[in-house]
Amino acid sequence: MAFVDKEDVAQIIGLNSGTAFLRIRARLEQEHDFPLPLPTCQRPLRWRREEVAAWVTLQGRTASDQPDQKAPRTHIVLLREAMTA
Repeated sequence: MAFVDKEDVAQIIGLNSGTAFLRIRARLEQEHDFPLPLPTCQRPLRWRREEVAAWVTLQGRTASDQPDQKAPRTHIVLLREAMTA
């Protein structure tokens, strides 16, 4: 089982930095069922790669997409909505 940090999560979901991901993390978790980090008091936070990849797939983008490829419009719209609320 592979674990990823905020930078890896950002790359997987198509954001440019871990900081950008952390800014919208709460909204993604609350409104879009984004996976929660592992329950640990250690930092940095870690997520299960498989859960993040599965979430991305549910959003209309395959987990194997490379970060430099354009995400489908539905994925971009979802991320924009999360960032503006």
